[in-house]
Amino acid sequence: MDLSMYRDFAEIHEDRHWWFKGRRRIVASLLRSLLGGRGGLTLLEIGCGTGGMLPILAAHGRVTGVDPSADAIRYSRQRHGRHAGLQRVDFPAELPQGGGYDVVALFDVLEHLDDDVLALRSAAALLAEGGLLLATVPAHQFLWSPHDVINHHRRRYARRELRDRIREAGLRVERVSYFNMFLFPAVLLARLLRRGTAEAQEGQSDFKVVPGPINAFLAGLFGAERFLLRLTNLPFGVSLLAVARKAGPRAAP
Repeated sequence: MDLSMYRDFAEIHEDRHWWFKGRRRIVASLLRSLLGGRGGLTLLEIGCGTGGMLPILAAHGRVTGVDPSADAIRYSRQRHGRHAGLQRVDFPAELPQGGGYDVVALFDVLEHLDDDVLALRSAAALLAEGGLLLATVPAHQFLWSPHDVINHHRRRYARRELRDRIREAGLRVERVSYFNMFLFPAVLLARLLRRGTAEAQEGQSDFKVVPGPINAFLAGLFGAERFLLRLTNLPFGVSLLAVARKAGPRAAP
């Protein structure tokens, strides 16, 4: 992304936009379920961007955030430097210092990379034995839109495809579920209607400011999926989440 998009994420969207707020609620709930309230862990976020997910991870221990963009790291340090150590790292060509992490997270990162299996293998190498990998990615290639283009996505994923890539990287898949299910029909309709329009040709992002009450409603609706995800995997959605584990004898979170 260019500097203007990082600025928009940091100053406008990441703290307030319904999609980011809903995703944080879902990931926070998932982490509490997986880690059982444990603290004192070591966690790594690869592709931390402007840092919106760092406080969620910091609730469970010491966090390191890495990103290839100096602008992203600067914004992360300004906004969330108290929550994490931050490094400029061009992953997976470069790896962050250290290793043996209890949790490694890639939130909407794999779709940006040419070789996602290499990235997953590199992430696995940074995990401690028995450690957890969390990943989220955009789902369904038929939802491809100018939003994907402007955000430099290489692909969107089907559930089986993401599961197979994780297994190919040598990790044990514990679950793969769609999410953003409640809003899936609206997103599908909006993207179908935009195809071939002038707006689509201009390559505009889906992240736009919406009125406060509507934003709050959408954030609540999206975030409410965390209660369903505690019970089961969801059958469809705009995004996918995956949980995988590195094999080994060490007691895991």
